[in-house]
Amino acid sequence: MKSLVFGSSVRESHERVQNARFEERSWLPTSAVCVVASGVRETLSALLRTSVALSLFEPTIPPAPAWPAIVQGAQIYRLRARKADAAIVLRPPDAAALAAAAFGEPQPAGRANRALSTIEREVVDRIVRAIARSLAAVCGTRDGDEIENVAQIEDFVTYFELHLEAPVDARIGIALSSDPSPEPGGQLTLEDLSQVELTPVALLDLGTIEAETIACLSLGALLPVFGLNLHRVALQLDGRVLARGECGVRNGRYALTVQGDV
Repeated sequence: MKSLVFGSSVRESHERVQNARFEERSWLPTSAVCVVASGVRETLSALLRTSVALSLFEPTIPPAPAWPAIVQGAQIYRLRARKADAAIVLRPPDAAALAAAAFGEPQPAGRANRALSTIEREVVDRIVRAIARSLAAVCGTRDGDEIENVAQIEDFVTYFELHLEAPVDARIGIALSSDPSPEPGGQLTLEDLSQVELTPVALLDLGTIEAETIACLSLGALLPVFGLNLHRVALQLDGRVLARGECGVRNGRYALTVQGDV
């Protein structure tokens, strides 16, 4: 969904003007993402048998050129669900950090791009499968328990990250194949507007008058109204024509017979 956003202000003359642009923004509810983060934190705390500190990066809609950089060299675990498919993205340094935490070892210095051993990969796979149970809030009920190891995630839309701050420093990426549509808000009905008072104006078209005649008009001057003019009345509200019809008098009051809309 494209949203209007405002960037830094630019001074023009004596005024400040903010740059406006449209950008893609995710409609994934923050509450649902927080449920995922809380579930992942509790799962990791139980698996690693230690307290876990975790922060959340809000969901985004990455542009197409960003996806290759997001998944470059990463282990990608894809699961299928009712609302959307989900993928857990683990880059090599993050997978190595999780493996170290699982074995109670210190985190490798820096963000090493080393390959995992067979045992480490099996442990990380089990951690990912446990984490995947927490994704129902953003992707719906899973279609079975199968998780695929894939090389790419084509046509995925939404992405957010969980930043594991303790006991190790690692990021767990979550990608979704679709972004939820915004839910429609409340709608007004005619009954809701029944008590609103409006004051429309009936405008009578008198035809064409020469500019010289208009310049000579004074207070109390009379303008002729011909019978044909009475058929050219427009009912307006705030400058907008609501209906057209014929003007006349009924029960001692000016009246308008509506003969057609705009």
